Amino acid sequence: MYPVFEQASGRGVGHGLESFVERFDAICNERATKGRAKAFAFIFYDFRDDATKRILKDQGVFAQLDRLSRSVLSIFYLHGGSQESIQRFNDKFIGALNLKAVVKPPCVVFFKLGANGAEEVSAVQLENQSLIHGFKELHDVINSYIAGSAVEKVEGSRSLEWVRGATKFVSLEALRAALKAALAAIFS
Repeated sequence: MYPVFEQASGRGVGHGLESFVERFDAICNERATKGRAKAFAFIFYDFRDDATKRILKDQGVFAQLDRLSRSVLSIFYLHGGSQESIQRFNDKFIGALNLKAVVKPPCVVFFKLGANGAEEVSAVQLENQSLIHGFKELHDVINSYIAGSAVEKVEGSRSLEWVRGATKFVSLEALRAALKAALAAIFS
């Protein structure tokens, strides 16, 4: 799991704008050289969503989700920031993946980086606001994606459903540009 900080200090776990873009580009280059799709997950949440912020700040949660994702999935989330910067990031990046009409934070957006760019875009709207149940919900969503069962319902949940992206793919250049614009809106 990779937190992206609004004001990076250059220390500790996580990324500032430049290191995040570098890491994203490195993963893209790895995909190109090894010829395999790399899966990404972005956890989006609202600034006022204290429950999701608490879940993501908990070191035990972070460690468990990091172990779960292994090298199969790169999970990113925005850590900190103002209400306006988080809203701009959410709007720009969810919009670039053509999911704005179907999901809103808190949600997890998944995609694979294939030959054409972002492919197999899907998302799950998160619902639970308690620390324990919210973590289980997030864990189940990520586990379900990794297990390849991102079809209709999240395993272990009666109400969480997968939503497919509206377009077949988003080009790598468009994805990078949207990501950089979304992050630049935060860091400026």
